[in-house]
Amino acid sequence: MTATGRDRVRRVRLITDSSACLPSHEIAEHDIAIVPTVLVWNGEELRDGVDITNEAFWKRLATDPNLPTTSATSPTAYAAEFARARDAGLDALCATIPRRISAMTDVAEMAARDFAGPPHVRVIQTGAATMAHGFPVLLGARAASAGADLATVEQTVSRAATDSGIVAVLGSLEYLARGGRVPWVVARVADALPSTPFFGMRHGRIRFRTAFGSRARALRALVKHVRRASRDATYLGVAVHHAASTDESHLLAERIRRELAPDDLYVTGFTPVMGAHVGPDLVGLAYCARSS
Repeated sequence: MTATGRDRVRRVRLITDSSACLPSHEIAEHDIAIVPTVLVWNGEELRDGVDITNEAFWKRLATDPNLPTTSATSPTAYAAEFARARDAGLDALCATIPRRISAMTDVAEMAARDFAGPPHVRVIQTGAATMAHGFPVLLGARAASAGADLATVEQTVSRAATDSGIVAVLGSLEYLARGGRVPWVVARVADALPSTPFFGMRHGRIRFRTAFGSRARALRALVKHVRRASRDATYLGVAVHHAASTDESHLLAERIRRELAPDDLYVTGFTPVMGAHVGPDLVGLAYCARSS
């Protein structure tokens, strides 16, 4: 912890996992603890962003005949971060992706049982993954940096989670089918048609659909969705996510900047564990549209 005036009043540390896809400069500025999720490839466990980078992941995915799987993080990884917060005299708020799509909440709660406090450790679920999970963490961390107490930070995260979601276009439904997220027959039919697969995640639910038309038209539909969701927002954060589609994502970010003028705008790659579920050619918009 640095010796700035802001940090001297900090009472809470935010802890989350790498699926949040948070920008590195925000992690550093607000002292957010990131627990790496785990990718399993040919029997080898690789910590997301530690043992394998985004660039190395996409290169290997293009050539390795064996596809990776994902695994829940060990409770000891969370326990270590809870202990660091306790040793610094800080309460800890651990934000996890929804229980219905991941075991991370159960793992974090298991680790938290040994930390009765004070300082206190609490685990809270958001409603999605990627920066739809990261924005609630970021806004909570900003509140913590300003000196907010645990109850206030927790409320900030909870409210932001309600206002966050992600919509994305995919190159194919193949990877989601391999992971059991959609039936194989649906994936084969969708990929055989001249259509673009969409997925969305909000309030703990994942939805899929396909739409006829070009990819450019599909990207316009993403912008339209966020514009509609943010119509009455007093704060809008947008993250343009990509899976090895860097140029396309930067062009989309410029459009978002011009048309929606968000308070925060980031371009971030899907981490390896997230990329394992969707495959290449994804472009998506994660957003937090807070109304008050």
